[in-house]
Amino acid sequence: MEMEIFCKVKDPRVLGKVKHELEDVLRMALIGVLCSCDDYDEISDLIEDKEDEFKRMGFLKLSNGVPSGDTIRRVVESVNPDQMRASLAISREHIVSSLKGCHVIIDGKKLRGENPCSRGCNGLYILNAMVSEYEICVSEKRVDDKTNELTVLPSVIASLCIVGALVSVDAMGTHRNIARQIVMQDGHYLMALKDNQTVLKGLVETIFSSVPPLSTHMTVEKGHGREEKRSCSVLDTKLLEQEGLYEEWPGLKRIIKMDRERLCDGVKSKETVYYLSSEEKDEAVYFASRIRDHWSIENKLHWHLDVTFKEDQSRVRTKNGAVNLSIIRKFSMELLKRQTDRLSLKRRRKKCMRSLDYLAQVMKES
Repeated sequence: MEMEIFCKVKDPRVLGKVKHELEDVLRMALIGVLCSCDDYDEISDLIEDKEDEFKRMGFLKLSNGVPSGDTIRRVVESVNPDQMRASLAISREHIVSSLKGCHVIIDGKKLRGENPCSRGCNGLYILNAMVSEYEICVSEKRVDDKTNELTVLPSVIASLCIVGALVSVDAMGTHRNIARQIVMQDGHYLMALKDNQTVLKGLVETIFSSVPPLSTHMTVEKGHGREEKRSCSVLDTKLLEQEGLYEEWPGLKRIIKMDRERLCDGVKSKETVYYLSSEEKDEAVYFASRIRDHWSIENKLHWHLDVTFKEDQSRVRTKNGAVNLSIIRKFSMELLKRQTDRLSLKRRRKKCMRSLDYLAQVMKES
């Protein structure tokens, strides 16, 4: 059997009562996700149907046969998510060890399915950090029901080496303490400025209405009955400094204005969003690109989790199960994206289920 994938996960089970090896059970969960299984019972059925082949090809040991779906569930629920994350991160150490020059996008995603046994459960909220250049999730953390993402954002940022990287967050994370943390970790920030910072937003609006920008960049996109115009403008912080607000935002160097005008099916809409950044760049095209990239997390990560991996339909909500499965899904997506064929991610999952040779090729990337 090749090197353990889950080498950093400690077995939480009681010694003497363990029938199935921890590495085997966690590998089954990974194989099941890669092979389009929707629940633990389907994972158990898949392994049972091809038990001899999985053993012959070195995927699994299965020394005591195939565990039931309930057994797989209990193990996945019991292991520590941080240890799961640390194990799977080994395959991307060359990336996460240095994110210099990269764009780290941090945004939350809600799993909307409900556990039928949990009354009042409105879904699980997980904060994800994705590296735009590699389209991989390098950190995630569950947000407790009675809090918001601002409470876990510091720990997500702290888990990453962001020296020389740009970290972008939406308006919920626009806070002086978050800006200070990113600067102290030698990173740069790009933060959306909305109504949660009323005074500063009003001041920024006034400045942009009275001072010519350092630079402006405009784009126009047409297609599928829609036309969208975007105009990005950049200013330095001299006028903010005069107002006495500069020192309150550590490292602040630029303020950015993004105007969006959309015409869709004859209906016109307009939106203006302001941003704060510690990057000392004058080129509006740079910030326009980074702002556009920030929203790519919806298409490149969240959309695939919902549509390709059916995460929203998952009813797993108990203990660490939901978080650990989310980690495995994102790792599976990463392995599938490394393939060079022309198949979609959905078809690659189906092919993993049909062909153990193809599954071996995908898992080799781990």
